[in-house]
Amino acid sequence: MEDNRRSVYLALAKLWIPVSLFLFFLASILSREELLARFLGNASNVVRQTIEYGSQIGLWLSAAFLVQRMITIFIWDGLISGISGRPIPRLPKDVTGIIVFALAGVGVMSTVFDQSVTGIWATSGVLSIVVGIALRNVILDVFIGLSMHVEQPFRIGDWVMIHQNRRETHIVGQVIEINWRTTRLKTTAKNMVVVPNSKMGEVILTNYMQPKPHFRIDLEFVLDYSIPSSRAIRILLSGVKSLIDDHRILSDPEPEVRLDQALADGQRYEVRYFILPVNVTPKESRHLVNRSVIEHLARAGFTPAMQKERIFIDQASVLPLLAKSGDENFDQVVQQSDLFGMLGDKGKAKVAQTSRVKTLTSGEVLYRQGVQGDRMFLLLEGLLSSIYTLSGYEGSAKVEQIESGRHFGEECVLGDNPRSSTVTASTDCVLLEIERQVVRELAVEDGKFLSFLNSEMDLGQEKIMKSKWGIKKRHSARKSKAKKENVSRSIQTFLTDLFPSSSSKESS
Repeated sequence: MEDNRRSVYLALAKLWIPVSLFLFFLASILSREELLARFLGNASNVVRQTIEYGSQIGLWLSAAFLVQRMITIFIWDGLISGISGRPIPRLPKDVTGIIVFALAGVGVMSTVFDQSVTGIWATSGVLSIVVGIALRNVILDVFIGLSMHVEQPFRIGDWVMIHQNRRETHIVGQVIEINWRTTRLKTTAKNMVVVPNSKMGEVILTNYMQPKPHFRIDLEFVLDYSIPSSRAIRILLSGVKSLIDDHRILSDPEPEVRLDQALADGQRYEVRYFILPVNVTPKESRHLVNRSVIEHLARAGFTPAMQKERIFIDQASVLPLLAKSGDENFDQVVQQSDLFGMLGDKGKAKVAQTSRVKTLTSGEVLYRQGVQGDRMFLLLEGLLSSIYTLSGYEGSAKVEQIESGRHFGEECVLGDNPRSSTVTASTDCVLLEIERQVVRELAVEDGKFLSFLNSEMDLGQEKIMKSKWGIKKRHSARKSKAKKENVSRSIQTFLTDLFPSSSSKESS
């Protein structure tokens, strides 16, 4: 409602000047004789002719101004922009304005000055030939701009790449304006590139937002051969999936990690993900994904590969080129976690002796909402998703994404509470299971550790409350929408019964 009101106010603000001018000249035409007799009774014929011709010419031009402004507001910026979902370029608006004012000029010549319309067109044809020869390059830009608007290889807001002779000179930018002579792009460096329309018609151009409004970005990471490929894929995939919000980084198409090429310093992996460029620039998305992947690698105790040289004295021995499958440094992840940072050496040793490692495959459920549990967990690698379902309401809400190094499930070990949400593996995961009895003994021995777990549990409950509110809000929105649809359906049924169609009458 507020948006509709604002649109009406903007339309009125843009129309009041042309409407006022049109009404002024219309009033001067209708009361011309009275005005001349009352105020300009002794004026010369020159003044009278000037006012008479001026009022008629003003009426034609003000009418053209009003028509052009109404077409721009209601047709281009209203109907066409609403259908396309994009702002309309200036070029078609200018073409419409030229046509309207050209017709007004012809009207002025034929009605005010009693000139032949045929002669006007003949004179304008000769003049257009002369102008065309003098401004052929400008006209080429204009017509190619018009053809681009008709074919629509790109629209305002699209991200495109203009191919040059060399790859490093390719221009990547967002289309911000298409006018008579040029197309303007805003690059990822926030600079503006102005390209003549004639050049745009000649170059090879990639539109990243066609045929769909998203496009794929590939990032390369080189990891050491000592990291098993399954583990590397798990860590890299967790890094990119942790950013999925369906606003910038998309879940559909789903991100993926592929083995790309074996290099001298390590195995190259290709991380692929899709973005909505209207919400995030390609460069910004690379920054976000690179940072997230590096953080996940660091929490796993790894760094990207670097050039290295190994020297072995005994050349006859077997070279340890690859690590063994059991040599996984999960202990480094455990030591870096906030949970173990609250424990002393004695507590860490106790947890290390009693806990065990658990693995999950992508899509596997760790536990479900409402069931009783007797242990808490520390995520070593991978990505988990916490989902809450509210009884009596349709749908569910994501509470949070649990990344590596995070602990959860303390509500069941500190008390006899059921699980507050359903936790599912978004990628392959490795977890550390900690028994309830061990946690309670540590909490009794260390008050700081108990306070830490209680504060974490309170934060978890706040997230659950937000999820409840989100579910109720969506439920209310669905009910309101269904109510409106029912009212609309009832009105349609009533009108159909009140005014039956001719075909229904014939069949009856």
